[in-house]
Formats: sequence, structure tokens, C-alpha cells
Amino acid sequence: MRKLINREKLVNNNETILRKENLVIDTEAQQNSAEQLVKRILPDHYKFFDLKISNDVSEDYFIIKDAGEKISLEANNPVSIASALNWYLKYYCNCHISWNGNQLNLPGTLPKVGKTISHKAAFDLRYYLNYCTFSYSMVWWDWERWEKEIDWMALNGINITLALIGQEAVWQNALRRLGVKEENIFKFLPGPAFLAWGWLGNFDGWGGPTTQNWINDQKELQFKILARLRELNITPILQAFIGRVPECLKKKFPEAKIDQLPGWYGYEGVYFLDPSDPLFKKLNKIFIEEQTKLYGNDHYFAGDVFHEIESPLTGGDYLSSIYKGIQEGLLYADNKAKWVLQSWTIRDENIDALDENHVIILDLYCDSEPKWKKTNAFHGHPWVWCIINNFGGRTGLGGRLKHVAKELNKAVKSDEKGKLIGVGLAPEGIGNNAVLYDMLTEMNWNNEIENVDEWVTNFSKRRYGIESENTKNAWLKLLDSVYTGPKAYPPLESVICALPSLEINKAGSNGCTELYYDNSILIESFESLTKEIRKLSGEITFVHDCVDITRQIGANTANIIYEKIVVAYKSKNVESFKKLTGLFLNIINDLDEVLNSRESFSLSKWINDSKRKAKNEEDLKLYEWNARRQITLWSSPEIGEFHDYANKQWGGLLRDYYLPRWENFFVRLNGSLENSHDFNQDEFRNDMLKFAVEWSDKKELPKNGKQPDSIELAVKFVDRYKNIIESLQLMI
Repeated sequence: MRKLINREKLVNNNETILRKENLVIDTEAQQNSAEQLVKRILPDHYKFFDLKISNDVSEDYFIIKDAGEKISLEANNPVSIASALNWYLKYYCNCHISWNGNQLNLPGTLPKVGKTISHKAAFDLRYYLNYCTFSYSMVWWDWERWEKEIDWMALNGINITLALIGQEAVWQNALRRLGVKEENIFKFLPGPAFLAWGWLGNFDGWGGPTTQNWINDQKELQFKILARLRELNITPILQAFIGRVPECLKKKFPEAKIDQLPGWYGYEGVYFLDPSDPLFKKLNKIFIEEQTKLYGNDHYFAGDVFHEIESPLTGGDYLSSIYKGIQEGLLYADNKAKWVLQSWTIRDENIDALDENHVIILDLYCDSEPKWKKTNAFHGHPWVWCIINNFGGRTGLGGRLKHVAKELNKAVKSDEKGKLIGVGLAPEGIGNNAVLYDMLTEMNWNNEIENVDEWVTNFSKRRYGIESENTKNAWLKLLDSVYTGPKAYPPLESVICALPSLEINKAGSNGCTELYYDNSILIESFESLTKEIRKLSGEITFVHDCVDITRQIGANTANIIYEKIVVAYKSKNVESFKKLTGLFLNIINDLDEVLNSRESFSLSKWINDSKRKAKNEEDLKLYEWNARRQITLWSSPEIGEFHDYANKQWGGLLRDYYLPRWENFFVRLNGSLENSHDFNQDEFRNDMLKFAVEWSDKKELPKNGKQPDSIELAVKFVDRYKNIIESLQLMI
């Protein structure tokens, strides 16, 4: 059945978003999409669900009720149906679907719901992804992995997402239309692991030149991604043309206003075409036309202006003209376009230059630095309340659960919220701290979560599929420790991943190694959780969490020992220095063994995933170099801002990359103590930069023997080191 509908969307206490659209709703196609999703999630139980897609597009909703021997899920689109399924699985079957594995131990007969369950969406938009996620987490994904992620989006109510895979093909086609030579196109495009910062306008070509195989493969992957997103009624946000152009266009169009921008943290500056130049609208139109030919057009476009770099000129009027010109150029190419802007670098005084009917502002970092409070809710422009919670795809546990729940509730209730139209997840990396994202996405349907302790207790039940005081206590301890912070850029880092020195307070830029909770609470959480080993040793979520908590305990313990090492060195206590450094190195080795027992915590998965993308030796060399360089040196040796920014506590990486740095460091410090000479940090740093460059060029992975059981290794590790802090007091 197809029905043509004209609508005026109402959200947020009857605030009107002026967005009248003619929508063609193919309910039969949506019904089929929803049925296929349920079948993918529950291949043995999908027949027990009766699905119904309604023609109601006034607001997103779902209804769950008993229907004889089946469970009826009614909603207005496939995302809402998926949300209904997830709600039923969570609250009636104690099941859980996450990045870390699924716990889907359903009974033979599905539980009845009794009273009809009905929920309406609190937000018009439920946004997902960050530019950086495509590089830090998704760069090596194949369609099988993307299919799971898109299902996860739907299950969690996501209805609009960045969709940036395959942009290289758009640029290639657009620049070919302008007569740009292939060598200049490839010089312009960054390597696979650094594409995000090309699309953000930070640099050209770093990590490249890419290969035609990569361009073709990503294009084909994007076809599948977009088809599935649209089937499920998830709106993809494609790339906007913001003005970044290849250097060669300055020579090709010498009269055009093309300026080289200041460099991004030491990279060579990119070239920017001023929107006031007539060439801007021409290129904009070509870019959108070529993108539309390949990927269609849903009228949502992302792109930031002067992302983390200075503009060619200063002054509010100039910048306002840039914002206005870019938006006008976008509307010239597509008069229905909506520009989706990150608040990360937007200037307050420039917001009013934008047509509010054609812009949406993502307030990215509301979990720590909300901008809506400082900008009068973006001067009345539509905006989305987002969290980041992860920088660099780092692996630490953390997230401010109670703070996030409280702040979102406050924003929704605020008389000064303006046109708050959505909630969003914008992490730079994904795969950890699932509890935070689970809670935030649920707040779209469960408008207020006032008792976070109670919510986390329920989370612990469905995470493992059992009701247990032990698992409950474990998670409440996590809530009161790791999930109270950090206040700095999350997640907490370990000194293990930092370039060794005597003055470490972070591993990567914006990071922090300072513990904000008592590590003994984390040990208590682990011991409480592992009391259920007999029941849960076969549950993937349980095994993952045991390893993850062990990783955090080990990382924290290393931080504590490091502080003692510095004291011993400065006090010239050679005996204590040797004992402590030996202990520190043992922790790295032992933790590496634990982490290598799980593929999801291993360097080998990251590297092997990159290799699987390759079709020939040229691909293989490029992809592996990109994979290795991003998680270590990131940039060139001369650009220190990004060294270890994307650090990872992974098995194989600890032993093969971080351990040699610390061994070298301790040998030099010990030599300075025994021979009474100063330690030369600059010399050491230069040597380690050479080591990092060589490591990026390596081809072999560290060999792993057959690993024992992950939980056995984790328990062994914690038992060995849990009392280490007390014993340290006797060493100094």
C-alpha cells in the first residue's frame, strides 16, 4: 500500500518544526524490512512476532501487546518496530544486544506482556556517529559488520546517521569532470585510516595515496549501507561541499579566490575556495550531482567550517559571510538541503547568518561542555543534544551515567532549550562502555530515567540473562567508580600507552591518566562478577566484561606503580627502582596475555581486518601501514600533537609496541642511577620516534601461543595483583 501524505512535524511540547514534506510511504516495503530485521535478530523465534506498520507519520511510536500465541509489535516505521522488539527483549526476556556480543537466551514460549505497552518518541531526531568513528572504529569493516551495526541502530531507535563511506568515489568523479589529472586526485585523497580528517578539511593526502581498489570497494559497500538504511527508514547524512579543494585547482582557476589555510597542528594547510567566488556554486553543484548519481539524495548534508584551524581572515562579519555562502551554495545545488553542523568549532556570532529552516546543529559534547547554554540555544536554530564519551577510539572504561541522565532531563525541561529536536551519540570510537549508549538511546522512549541505580540493576540482568545479587553489586560498583567520570576528555588512559617520561599525565592529546576513583572498588566489582563463573562462563557478554574490567584494573595498577617508580628514581633508591620497574613490566606482559585471549581485545584483529580488504600487494602495504600508524604515531614524527592519540590497550600491541619503549626507558634510567649521570629525555624521545616509524613499516604480527580460557587468565591476573598496592608501601 502506498499513501501520499503531507505533514507538519510537531515535536518537543508542540514546538513546531517547519518541515512540510510530501512523503510516499510504502507500508508493504517497510513491513518487509521490519520482518527481515526481526528474522536476522531472532532466526529461531521471528515467527512468534506479529508486525504491523501503520500509516501514522505524525510521530514515532510503538505498541506491544499479546496476540494469542504471538507478540504483536505495532509502529509507524521499521525503526520503531525494531525499538519495540528491543524493548520487549530487554524488559520481558532479559535479553541484550550490544557491540560486545548478544545475550539472547529466549525461552521456548515467549513471555506475555499482559497490559498493552505503548511508548512515543521524545525526540524527532535520534542521531548517530562522528566523523572520527569512520576512521577509528569502522575503517576496516565489511558488509557483514555493517549489517549488524545498522540493525543495532534500528533497535536503539536511531533514525538519522552520518553515512560517509565511499566519499572518495564522489571526489574522483567530481574532479574528473573538472579535468583534474588522476595523479592530482590521488594526491588529494587521504589514506584509508585518515579519511575522516580529509572530509573535515584538516589535510590532504596524509596516509595515501590510496588505491583504485579501495575507492571501488568502498563505493560498493556504501551502496549496500545506504540501501539498508533507507529500507529501515534511517536517514543517511551525506557529505556537503564546504570549500576544501585540491591545490591544483588554484593553478587551473587562477582568478578564483582559492587560499591556503593555516596548517592543522603542523600539517600543510589545505586549499579553500571562498563561497563568494562564482566557482564555489559551480563546484558545489558538480559535487552534489556526482554524489547524487552514486548514492541518491536524502537532503541532509554534513560538513564543518575551518575545523580546528584558523580562518584566512578574522572577524565576525567575514566568518558569517562564509557560513552564509556555504549554505547558499548548498541550497543552489539542492533547495531542500539541510546542513548538519557540528558545534565543535562553530562560532556563536555566526549562527544567525544561517537559515534556521535549512540547518541542524549538533551540540556534540553535552556530556561535558554543552554549547547550547552559552549560545542561547543556538539562537533559536534546531539543535541536537549529543554526547561524545570517547576520543581516539581509546579502550578505557568510563562515562558519566548519572550526569548524562540528569543533564538531558534538565535540557528537555528547560524553558531556554529553544528548538531542541533530538538526542545523539557522537563517539570518536565505539565498542566499549555499551551501558552508557544503551541508557541514552532508551531515554528517547523512557523519557526520564531518574533512578540510574535501578536502571543499571536491570541492565545487569539482561546483560547476562540472570538475576543475581553478585552481578547487580558488580555493576553498582562500576556505576559508583568508572562510570562517575572522568571530567577530562574520556576515557581514562594508562601510562602504559604513553611515551615514557618522568612527567606523565596523559598518553595522547586531551587525555588523562589521573585516577578519579579507588582502584580497589574495581577489584571488588570483578570479584563480585566472577562469583557467577559457573553459571555465566559461556556467555560472551560475561567473558567480555571480565576481560575488560581486568584490563582496566591492570591499566590502573600500572598508573599507580608508575608514580612509585618516579619517586624511587628521584630519591635514587636503586633497589626499589629495580623492583618496581620489574613489576611494571610484568604487568604489561601478563595483561597482554589476558587481552590476547580475546580477539576483540587484540592487535591481530585490527591488522588482519585491514589485510582482508586488500586485493593485491599495493593494497596490502598501504592498508597495513595505515592500520599500524593510526594507533601509534598517527602523524609524522615532527607533529607531536597526535602521537599516541589513538592509543589502545590491546593484546599484542602492549607486548610488541609499548613494552619495548618502557624496557628501553627503564634501562636508561637505571644507567643514569648507577653511573650518576642525567637521563636525556630528548635523546630517548627521538629514538622512540624512530622505533615508531619502523614499527609502522613492519609486516609480521607477534606470535601467540594457544591461549587458556580468558576468564581463567583474568582471575589469575587479578589474584596476582590485587594486593600489590598495599605491598608497595613497604618498598619506598
